Amino acid sequence: MTGLSRRKFLTGSALAAVGGTLALAGCAPSGKKDEGGSGAAGSAAGIGSGMGKHGTFNVEVMVTDGKLDRITVLDSRETPGMGDAAMDRLSKLIVDNQTLNVDTVSGATLSSMAFTTAVAQALDAAGQKSSEWKKRDKAEYASEVKLPTSTDVVVVGAGGAGFAAAITAANEGKNVVLMEKMGICGGDTALSGGEMAVPGNWIQSHEGIADSPADLAKDMLVGGDDKGDPALVQVIAEGALDASQWLTFEGGVSWKHDLMQFGGHAIKRSIIPITHSGSEMTSKLTKRVNEMDEIVLVTDTRATELVKDASGAVTGVKMQNGITGEEATVACKAVVLAAGGFGSNLEMRKKYNPAMDESILSTDSVGATGDGIVMAEKIGANLIDMEYIQTYPVCDPETGALLYVGDMRLEDRAIMINKEGDRFVEELDRRDVLSNAIKKQTDGKAYMLFNQKEADETGLLKTHADEYENLEARKVIVKADTLEAAAEPFGIDAAELKKTVEKWNQFCKDGKDTDFNYRAKLVPIEEGPYYLMSYKPAVHYTMGGLHINTDAQVLDNAGAAIPGLFAAGEVAGHKMGTNRLGSCSMSDIYTFGRIAGKNAAALA
Repeated sequence: MTGLSRRKFLTGSALAAVGGTLALAGCAPSGKKDEGGSGAAGSAAGIGSGMGKHGTFNVEVMVTDGKLDRITVLDSRETPGMGDAAMDRLSKLIVDNQTLNVDTVSGATLSSMAFTTAVAQALDAAGQKSSEWKKRDKAEYASEVKLPTSTDVVVVGAGGAGFAAAITAANEGKNVVLMEKMGICGGDTALSGGEMAVPGNWIQSHEGIADSPADLAKDMLVGGDDKGDPALVQVIAEGALDASQWLTFEGGVSWKHDLMQFGGHAIKRSIIPITHSGSEMTSKLTKRVNEMDEIVLVTDTRATELVKDASGAVTGVKMQNGITGEEATVACKAVVLAAGGFGSNLEMRKKYNPAMDESILSTDSVGATGDGIVMAEKIGANLIDMEYIQTYPVCDPETGALLYVGDMRLEDRAIMINKEGDRFVEELDRRDVLSNAIKKQTDGKAYMLFNQKEADETGLLKTHADEYENLEARKVIVKADTLEAAAEPFGIDAAELKKTVEKWNQFCKDGKDTDFNYRAKLVPIEEGPYYLMSYKPAVHYTMGGLHINTDAQVLDNAGAAIPGLFAAGEVAGHKMGTNRLGSCSMSDIYTFGRIAGKNAAALA
């Protein structure tokens, strides 16, 4: 077994640096080659680094007589429950099989590649030849979970909605199989900021902010151009507060004592996980699932087909393990589809909305390929709103990743400008409005301006230090003492930018934005250092999916409920209309996830 630790570099004691290699004091390498010719005999340690999704991290290896004893992660900021879980799996696989010939873990490809790169460097530093280790026999991960053949409830997809459904059904006393096709759990929920629109929450009460489910429902319907189902929206709005408390007490999720106001919301109501990441939720919900005897969590296993009986009721799921190829059918009384949207399925995007082609990157998990939608459609489920695909406005122009440093905008501390140095839209407008406005600007890009004072007050650059360091290294974000110096790398008109900032600061003094009617507190940008960040829209959310009713039952083309089939989360459509307001996804997935889980359990 290997030990993984999120500790800093080793200090003092038994390790002493010898050139690029860390050798155990008293057991320095003798220089004698081992029988395989892969490095020095004796005991040695080495350190290597890799650039993961959240910046550079370092690993240490310990080698004795050419055998890798252990791998230790020294400092990593990879996503909890995803990147670190992938490194844990790879570490055991590499050590147990003494090879670097391993595949990446699905769902954490970037972290996996960075980890194997770091281990290779560390092996070289310890006197080994990583090139030889990469040529050894390939090691395949073998799942320790056998595919089940029967249960009460099957839940497909281990993101937020799937966790909520599985835990709820288990708490009703039912046995549950929770399936995840990727090698790690969390899906798009783990990749999100985790912010959750909750009317009447405890922070609003403390700050004297009046809000209600009716207020949230109104904002959601207006934000979706009144194309969403009012009944489904009302369920989300009325269930959000209870769902947030469920996350606190059932899931163990902690929250910041702060609120955010997303575009399209008339009231500041969105609560924030303590780590400002959805992984705060999914890592703790994974832990909760693993504590429950009623739930069997099966990863690396894809649902391939829904099984119906003669009456038309769904009574099982066909599945296939992605590693071994093993196939099985699990019989059940009810199925909950929580497999997410189709933002990462290019062909499916183009089928329903040709404008969402390969020119647009995606923020979504590679697992968001619409599997649940396809399976349900084959047994007669009605699809709705499939053409409505949302882009998030503030994304990495090179990778498509959602930029959390960009939350300076949502903290009312930044303005958006174009290459000409001008503001061109109200910064807190709806996501679709912002995205469409950005697409019309020079190079299809926009730039966010804020200063050190506001960055310090929000703490966002510290909270997302990993992202900031990565962006700064690639010049996606620039810090400078003057506006001219900040504008120069991007070719922005500095003279016009200065005029824009002066005009903005005057708006702040006057208390009114006469250009775009900014809806939140006006905060001036009066002195440097300044930050400028470039960004462009990327596919973020698919509003369309399976047509459901307020009980989370999937409806057929005639509008009747398909017996035994439920859906929750992004896989289910007609809730958000043409556009989803920020932070409403979390309210949706945990509210409808719990409804689906409870109603599925009632059939078992």
